[in-house]
Amino acid sequence: MAQPHRRPISRHHWTTSLSRDLHNFVIQLLPTAEELAVKEDVRKLLERLIRTIEPESRLLSFGSTANGFSLRNSDMDLCCLIDSDRPPLNASDLVTMVGDLLERETKFQVKTLPHARIPIVKLSLDPSPGLPYGISCDIGFENRLALENTRLLMNYASVDPVRVRTLVIFLKVWSKRRKINSPYSGTLSSYGYVLLVIYFLVHVKNPPVLPNLQQMPPLRPISHEDTHIGEHNIWFFDDIDLLRQRWQSSNTDSVADLLIDFFKYYSRDFTYNTGVASIRAGLLKKSSKGWLNDYKDGRYSETSRDRNRFCIEDPFETDYNVARCVTKDGLYTIRGEFMRASRILSTRPERTIVALAQLCEEREVEFVRPLAPQPFVPPRLASIPAQTPYSIGSNTHRPSSGAQDRLSPPHIDSSTSADSPTAPTNLPQEREPPEHMAPRRGKWTSPPPPDDPDHPSYEDRLDLGISLATSSTAARQPKPSGTSSSSSEIMSDEEKDHDRADLESVGSFASADGQLSLSQSLPKRPLSFFGPEEEAGWLVIETPKPEGRGRQQLRFGGIGEPGGLGQPRRRGGRLIR
Repeated sequence: MAQPHRRPISRHHWTTSLSRDLHNFVIQLLPTAEELAVKEDVRKLLERLIRTIEPESRLLSFGSTANGFSLRNSDMDLCCLIDSDRPPLNASDLVTMVGDLLERETKFQVKTLPHARIPIVKLSLDPSPGLPYGISCDIGFENRLALENTRLLMNYASVDPVRVRTLVIFLKVWSKRRKINSPYSGTLSSYGYVLLVIYFLVHVKNPPVLPNLQQMPPLRPISHEDTHIGEHNIWFFDDIDLLRQRWQSSNTDSVADLLIDFFKYYSRDFTYNTGVASIRAGLLKKSSKGWLNDYKDGRYSETSRDRNRFCIEDPFETDYNVARCVTKDGLYTIRGEFMRASRILSTRPERTIVALAQLCEEREVEFVRPLAPQPFVPPRLASIPAQTPYSIGSNTHRPSSGAQDRLSPPHIDSSTSADSPTAPTNLPQEREPPEHMAPRRGKWTSPPPPDDPDHPSYEDRLDLGISLATSSTAARQPKPSGTSSSSSEIMSDEEKDHDRADLESVGSFASADGQLSLSQSLPKRPLSFFGPEEEAGWLVIETPKPEGRGRQQLRFGGIGEPGGLGQPRRRGGRLIR
């Protein structure tokens, strides 16, 4: 008997359903309030013990624990800062001393790595009735860059919490299930995937989903000491409340549309052979960074080093390749998984939960045969209420009465308008971030009183800063025509053939120009740097007046690396457009 013909599901209905399932999928994987409370108790205990060695020390959370991208039962990352006038102990010595102390005073299993690139103490505790999955923790010392890095990622997540956090957390689970998230095995770290998501949302999507926070200049004079840690420029715009009052992305793609485009871009369009993904500057070239392998005639030499096959620039340590551990086989596997995911989503299974199950089916690693591979079943219900899904931790993680109702996954109406970028509209209110993650640059970005004579100039500086942060870069996709994003359309047969060819050669893509260009909304004439005020920390830019008559001067706090946006190359120089 012939099977009845299945009526094709509309693309809008399918992506709406996928967005709903993605949200329900992610919300069940977040840390519970009980887990966060236990981790906070552990942090306080370790801080008290370390203060017996360094009385003026603080133990602060960083990484996914603090930036809102953590999964249930994930490891803790802690950084010990010593606020003392006297010279601190060497990090390697501190690792040894703290390791000995914790081995004597606690039941943790302790492993010290005093000679690693970043010396750390690794702690682990076996599962127990109170901790059914145990606990793992890494403690580093004086790693202030890591704390700023965590604040940067947390601020990006805060600009568009629903779409950014849903994408990042899902991709962390997906990469773990597909066995491509281990630097020790030649693939990419979870941190690397977070940077790929932000790079995609800032520099690839058109219009951008996120602004470039590192390219928004300060709006008042600022000293070198306030924008740098050592030689590293750590400036980024962290007044997200002000930014959200003045700017909202005009990109209305749902989280499902973004996921489809993400896999499509990294399977087909990113220039792995020559490109560097930089959330700071967009698409760069390996040659400009000195990150070259022995590459010619469309392929790598078998004798070349593996560390620069895949290149992702760290936001602050710009000479550090986050993907340096990705090997030839690792890159082949990662790209193959991007292509596999893109093909699964292109088939549009009738039930979107089936698509998620197929995406996250556990991959069996070659030459390693698990005794009994378990099929993947997407979580639907949880016996313990999940943490508020799109919030950042608070000082008190203890659950209160009524938490079950307040933290339950919100319902998403399948009839939600296609113009709405965030399907869940009844998310609980975000909690306050930990104190060390709070905004700290308001004195350089906050507006003056409305009657202040500088207020109109401040408004101009802020608008131009937003233009810089959303300006077009080499990686930007062509602007979609009509109401539907062309970059999200289901692949044609020719595109599928293209994917099959890609599987045969992961190094087949041509290079793209890595030069940056500014938005068409910026002035057509060159922007001029001039004036002795550069020495006082100001950047003075001359632009046409809005009414088209004459020129006006806009003053920014001078920041940035030499030659970068937001800093004059030299007195009297020009920023070339």
